[in-house]
Amino acid sequence: MPAPELTESNVRHLLRRTEFVDRPDRVAELLGLASMADAVNNVMDVPEIPQQVVFGAGSENWERGTELTHFWFNQMAHDSPKPLQEKMAFFWHGHFCTEFGKVDLAELMREQIDLWRTDGMGNIRDLAKTMSLQVAMIRYLDNNENSADAANQNFARELMELFLLGVGNYSEADVEASTSAWTGHTDHWESDTYWWRDEWHDGSDKTFLGQTINQNKSDRPGHGPETIDVMLSTGIVPNDAIEVANRGRLTRDVAAEFLSFKLWTEFATDTQPPPDVRDAMRDALVANDFDIRPWLSVMLNHEGFYTDEVKAGLVRPPVEYVVAMLCAIGVQSEEPNVLWKMNMMGQRPFFPPNVSGWKPNGYWINASSMEGRAYTAQSFRWVSGRTYWQTDGVLSFAGGDISRAEITANTYDPGTQTYIPDLSNVDLLDQMLDLMRISLPAATRDEILEFADASSVWERVDMLLLILLSPEMNMA
Repeated sequence: MPAPELTESNVRHLLRRTEFVDRPDRVAELLGLASMADAVNNVMDVPEIPQQVVFGAGSENWERGTELTHFWFNQMAHDSPKPLQEKMAFFWHGHFCTEFGKVDLAELMREQIDLWRTDGMGNIRDLAKTMSLQVAMIRYLDNNENSADAANQNFARELMELFLLGVGNYSEADVEASTSAWTGHTDHWESDTYWWRDEWHDGSDKTFLGQTINQNKSDRPGHGPETIDVMLSTGIVPNDAIEVANRGRLTRDVAAEFLSFKLWTEFATDTQPPPDVRDAMRDALVANDFDIRPWLSVMLNHEGFYTDEVKAGLVRPPVEYVVAMLCAIGVQSEEPNVLWKMNMMGQRPFFPPNVSGWKPNGYWINASSMEGRAYTAQSFRWVSGRTYWQTDGVLSFAGGDISRAEITANTYDPGTQTYIPDLSNVDLLDQMLDLMRISLPAATRDEILEFADASSVWERVDMLLLILLSPEMNMA
């Protein structure tokens, strides 16, 4: 497989997909390395233990949810030394979904998000087992209501259908066996902690995906986690499964392809990966016993990740759009306070629409979502110009300020009876882009300048809004 070349285009693409934006200092740093493989290694060199949120003393539960959301946005935009850690954490949050409204406790959501942030580049088997016994997941998918006398299939079914194998690669008998295996894993409602209830557990031997589980009765409490071992190792897709193409295959290969598609849609585009990319990712995941780093590295080092189609093929979801604007304007998440606008755009952390999470790419191009983006961009425009109409007011950006006098008027021309600003339209646009650390293609620049040329000097400030709404700001 030819290695992708170390070019500015490839480096910017890598950073936009892994670190949310292509910061100029990071572009220069990676371009100074010997190869794209070195650049990928640099991006993947994340801290072992990331910073954790500290809730305000005496804050209410809903306030803590808000604090956690702002904290995570700030980590993505400003505070994480290697934002891929947060990108992967949000990927797992959208894959192993839970929802604050049902979990009902900010501390439990923090516990789960911290799992994705600390171990999100570790091992998928370990992640799946740990999240299965966290109270957030137990409550969200009703395993606290799953007992030998009153089975609740919700968690066992979604573990196969949405989390590890994909639709149609198991039988209803496998759902029943897995449901029984997960009985007894519940929560203690007073302490909000995990609780093993032996009297609720069905401890009989079971056949699951062609394997007999719970043969070693000393492995207590319960044998629910054994179903994850089977799915990611020796399980067989049954002959009566719906997915004809996978019948008789090892479930570890099916799981590796299913998970690889999900990762590809997060980082590349929403089409199926090319066969050579799919096979390389699957083989890396299986060969490394579902370790995440080799799997992610294979995708980021594959020439198929750097094609023109992939580079132009991903719309920023609302969370990443907000992160990009936080980076450009250089403010903390609390300042524009966009949380209520996240619902209008269709994506707010901790509130996925359902257990299948958020859809990728073209899903975000619709009338209501785009209207939400316009309102959100306007919020950032206001924050940037919060002192603009004051004496000596400025527009503030990540890289510095532009004074109002430079934008509107500084010198009065009696001949034309107009005010002449210090900066021409071209110079003003260039300064804005430079201070926002954004580059735009000529076609987009020309459209913004056409607006400025047709506007009064007082309207030129709205060039900022047009930058924030540009196609390039909406694309990863």
